Amino acid sequence: MRSPVRSVSAAPAAPVSPADLAGLLGDWSARGSGSLAARLAFALRSRILADLLPAGTVLPPERLLAEALAVSRATVVSALDRLRAEGLVASRQGSGTRVAGSPGAGEAGSGPGAPTMAARLLGSAERGINLGLSAPPAASDLPALAVTVADLLAAVPAHGYDPAGLAVLRARLAERHTAVGLPTTPEEIHVTHGAQHAIDLALAVLGRPGDGVAVEDPTYPGVLDVLAARRLRPLVVAGDARGPTPAGLEAAVRTEGARLAFLLPAVHNPTGRVLDPGRRQALAGVLDRAGVTVVEDNTLADLAFTPEPGGRRPPSLAELCRRATVVSVETTSKVAWGGLRIGWLRAPAGVVERSVRQRTSGDLGCSVPAQLLALQLLDHYDDLIAARRPALAASAARLSGLLAGAIPGCTFDPPAGGLSLWVRLPGGADAAAFASRALRHGVSVAPGSFASPAGGHDHLRLCHDRPAEELVEGAARLAAAWADAAPVRILA
Repeated sequence: MRSPVRSVSAAPAAPVSPADLAGLLGDWSARGSGSLAARLAFALRSRILADLLPAGTVLPPERLLAEALAVSRATVVSALDRLRAEGLVASRQGSGTRVAGSPGAGEAGSGPGAPTMAARLLGSAERGINLGLSAPPAASDLPALAVTVADLLAAVPAHGYDPAGLAVLRARLAERHTAVGLPTTPEEIHVTHGAQHAIDLALAVLGRPGDGVAVEDPTYPGVLDVLAARRLRPLVVAGDARGPTPAGLEAAVRTEGARLAFLLPAVHNPTGRVLDPGRRQALAGVLDRAGVTVVEDNTLADLAFTPEPGGRRPPSLAELCRRATVVSVETTSKVAWGGLRIGWLRAPAGVVERSVRQRTSGDLGCSVPAQLLALQLLDHYDDLIAARRPALAASAARLSGLLAGAIPGCTFDPPAGGLSLWVRLPGGADAAAFASRALRHGVSVAPGSFASPAGGHDHLRLCHDRPAEELVEGAARLAAAWADAAPVRILA
């Protein structure tokens, strides 16, 4: 019988996979100048010099790399020949091609750069249409916000340093949690630089290197970066069409020894699934019985297309769990705008205190103007949510309809919330290779390996939170990429 839990090593191996390297290179064909081989050499050179491909990294075989990048093998050979001549890579028969190092390079064997969240942001299309980044397209929907010098002079403390966040903002966020049924005090709130920062702080104080963390597959991509950086082991929880199963979570804890869990119990990223009440309650029961600490990602909780009775968002595990410690992560980035960089974690006061101590080793707090802007934003937040829900439902339906013609045979479950679609390519096509080809047609997409700790190689995450005309043009470019004569490797 197939095991319901799969353990995935958090430490990167010396070789970098073709899909990972394609993700790291991003929109490489649009940068540099000269032939395609010259531009590929330029992209590889820049990653080596930036130590994103450290000395000792084993590059994929030329044929597999060519398939992942949707170019000819001759293009890859020519690019690597240029780097060999510069002494940046070296090849030896039987051992493949390795990164030889660069001035200021890190330790050999420290691990290659995978298609991390940073790589996705840095490598996102600088031209064309970006459906790969699951975020609001711009700040155009924000209400009028402004911070004056008088506002700054009124800030407490006057010197502006408060690693936990401004007291007035923490109080306001606590009020929001209390209003949705989760009594919260300001001491249980820690304001962070967005959700990614909050997740990192939570896992840093709750886990130890080597600990197992139960995660869904697929999951929020950024948590995989944190797990690798913190040397935590992701343990994949078995799931079904409704989401992670209680039996799968129980197995991750009892059989695999997961000490922590990272779950998306409200609106899931990237699938857009919303857990039904029965499944959510059953998962809370498993956590309570096992006494497992859980970090719940509620960044999309307000963006379920159909709210609960009374306009409520889906209840959090922090409301349902009676014994388990629950840390809730939220942000303004998905409802409002990612550039504001304000998130927070809601946790027992002791966990908040530990997370603040952890933070101060490298950061002394969020920007005061950003926090004051977030405070003003909260005055309009419910109206913004009310407008976002139907708009996102409409954009999801629009892209769903367009994909049927753009990529015939692709499949996905209609999302019930959020900003993205989790699309399976027909015939088991390699999503990383298709993503590389799509870039050359002027549209950026995210291959599923970016969000999957154990696979996802035939999936794409596509953000539908884009203007209608951009979705129409993006779908047309995807259609052109799909019809392109360049080969797409079919997975065995």
